[in-house]
Parts: sequence; C-alpha cells; structure tokens
Amino acid sequence: MELFGMPPPDGPDAALARRIAESLAADDRFRRQPVAVQVQNGVAILTGRVESREVHDALISAVREVAGPRDLCDVLRITDGETRLREARQFGELAAHLATSPARSTRRGSPAAVVARMVMLTVTATIVLIEVAGWLAALFGVGLLAWAADVLLRRRKR
Repeated sequence: MELFGMPPPDGPDAALARRIAESLAADDRFRRQPVAVQVQNGVAILTGRVESREVHDALISAVREVAGPRDLCDVLRITDGETRLREARQFGELAAHLATSPARSTRRGSPAAVVARMVMLTVTATIVLIEVAGWLAALFGVGLLAWAADVLLRRRKR
C-alpha cells in the first residue's frame, strides 16, 4: 500500500518488497517492464505487464532467488507487439463507433430525468424560500404549491 506524504511502512513485508524491487531494478532486462511488487503475509504478488515469455520466466526466477518470500503470486500479463496492436485496434474501433453513433436522447429526456429535474428545482426553491423568508413563509409556500397542484390536476381530469 502506498501512502503519499508519509514514510514508507516498516515491517517484514515492506522490507521484503523493497528487497525484491531492488533486485529487479538492478537487472537491465526488467527496468523497462511496468511491474509492481507487493508483499502480504510473506507472499510476493507481482502485477503488471512484461514484453515476452522469456522476460516473464527470467523475472519469476529472479524473484524466487530473493530470500524471504513464502510463496509467489504471479498476475503478470505477457503483451507482445501483436497484443498491443489488437488492443489499440479495439480502442480505435470503439472510439470510432462512439464518435459516429447518433445521440439516443430526446429533447426533454426520459420521464425519470424530468421528475429528477423538477425535484431538484423544487428543493432549491424551498431552500431559498426558507433562507429568505423564514420557516413560516416556506410552509405557506408549500401549502400554496399543493393547492395549485390540486387545482391543476382537477382541471386535467375534466
């Protein structure tokens, strides 16, 4: 766990994670690989991406050579050039689809959105009324609104 602005955590897990990270940083093969090292209860957890199967195997063996970890959890993904191209192509297709698809909303929006807007406006008006005129005027205003709504609904039924 990284705590920004605070000293790094102490303890056997933090010391082991530091030793593993230093051993990986000392090897030129692993410097450009975006790999994160965490240790929890003596178990080394490796996450991130490596560029080939050979680098993956060498990295795992380098971590196993470090004294201390009880076990190793390998969550590394191997991404060769073809995988990167496929991911970029998928992203491009998705972006193109989103850019060319028409907006699927009406001018006013869904009924739930209209109700939500009305509730927000009513709450805002009530808060302003309470602040400006006090509680008694707010109660009178709410009663007046209820009466107006009742009159409008009765006219609509006719």
